[in-house]
Amino acid sequence: MITINIAIVWAIILTMGLLIISIKKLKRFRFNIKSLTRIGIIAAISIVLYMIKIVPFPQGGGFSLLSVLPIMILSSIFGIKEGIICGIIVGALKSVIQPPFYPLQLPLDYFGGMIVIAFTPIFGTKTKSRLIFGATLAGTLSILFSVLSGVIFFGQFAPEEMNTWIYSITYNLLGYGIEVLLSIIVLAIIPLRHLSKTIKN
Repeated sequence: MITINIAIVWAIILTMGLLIISIKKLKRFRFNIKSLTRIGIIAAISIVLYMIKIVPFPQGGGFSLLSVLPIMILSSIFGIKEGIICGIIVGALKSVIQPPFYPLQLPLDYFGGMIVIAFTPIFGTKTKSRLIFGATLAGTLSILFSVLSGVIFFGQFAPEEMNTWIYSITYNLLGYGIEVLLSIIVLAIIPLRHLSKTIKN
């Protein structure tokens, strides 16, 4: 019970923190046809990749074909604000395609985990090292949302005598964690500046 309570406290702190930061970021955001089109296309690509399960796990886990990479690229080229909106859309679509076992999973597994990916360029994009550092931080926080959800909602599936935290961390690192890691590696390889110039022109 103490373990779950700790996870709930951390979940509330992370969710509220992300919500406040996201609202501040979006305060002066203005939509236009181009941005809406970009966000829609990237969200669609992300969902298609999400539906391609490389290794499916029980309880809906596992890892997909780099479904977070499109959001990373979008926010890195066009800014965190567009990435946040895209993350919200992707989270909503995921909840329709694969409904949560519990409604309270939504702010963790679905929205929190996707929105925080938009903060990939939090340290800037002038150098690859800054971008990758930001992607690593964003990816780690996204995984943490899933870990907290696992502790709170799926601890009963842990093997006997296995700590709930260890179970959730292992489950998520071997599934979603691999997807995030591979997405960061691909992001590091992509010639982002050249891609940015090509898209914007």
